[in-house]
Amino acid sequence: MNKETVDFFVIGVARGGTTSLYNYLQKHPDIFLPKVKECNFFSDVESLDKEVYLDPEEGKEYHMKIIQTTDVYNQLFSKAKNGQLKGEVSPSYMWDKGSAKRIYDHNKKAKLIVSLRNPVDRAYSHYLMHYHTGYEKAQSFEEAIKAPRKTIWGGGNMYLEMGLYYPQLKAYYDLFNKHNILVMVSEDWTRNNGKALDEVYEFLGIKAFSDYNTEEVYNVSKQLKNKGLLNFLRSDKIKRSLKKVLPEKTKEKIKEQLFYKEAEKQQLDNNLYNSLKEYYKEDIKKTEALIGINLFQKWDVE
Repeated sequence: MNKETVDFFVIGVARGGTTSLYNYLQKHPDIFLPKVKECNFFSDVESLDKEVYLDPEEGKEYHMKIIQTTDVYNQLFSKAKNGQLKGEVSPSYMWDKGSAKRIYDHNKKAKLIVSLRNPVDRAYSHYLMHYHTGYEKAQSFEEAIKAPRKTIWGGGNMYLEMGLYYPQLKAYYDLFNKHNILVMVSEDWTRNNGKALDEVYEFLGIKAFSDYNTEEVYNVSKQLKNKGLLNFLRSDKIKRSLKKVLPEKTKEKIKEQLFYKEAEKQQLDNNLYNSLKEYYKEDIKKTEALIGINLFQKWDVE
């Protein structure tokens, strides 16, 4: 069975608005996205969560899986209608060094969409997400970025490294026609939410579309409560038992009510913020030259 030919990929970045893009794009009648938001089929990544390795069940929605076989990957696109563009959203494709070549070998004419975010803000948001969901134990961001690196994708702590965009993007620019790569700045398009997606639709060669709620915010940072109980329920034995008796959506609703609340806005220490701006300065300069967008101005990191 040959791979389904996927027409476009949203390749990143993590914590850069890819979940919002997924939710908006899947509502367009000319686009088909699988029910797995992040398939990770073209990346060689691992996760601390063993559940993501299990094959997705038909009809169920998942935020992340690590799809390992062509047959399972093809099945995700089996409901696509004639004429629909098939797309996929996996931020690991930006990070994994081999993904660009694998995607190129799959479809050298594929269109690629990237949403870049101020790398300092991206790193801090990534830390907060992992801390509030239990992956990260460090009590402060400064402590977390000084800790030994866990280079695993799902649950790792490569907060700073993932914001070094130049080498990640260059792998794609070296292989693909630059006209097949659309780089968006997260801070720009998320201000207007769905209204800014006309640029994406024009890039994909399909009609504009706006039949969605642009006020809805996706994948906001959540703060953890009842952490001890949640860690107990995360054990493999308990998870397997719950899987047998509770549908996925029911489990997610219970988790939202019992274990999460919207996180309070947290500010990064000014001295740390300024030192991280210096850390990223050279990479931003090279990224600007590669993509032709004035990132220093947009992110105020000069």
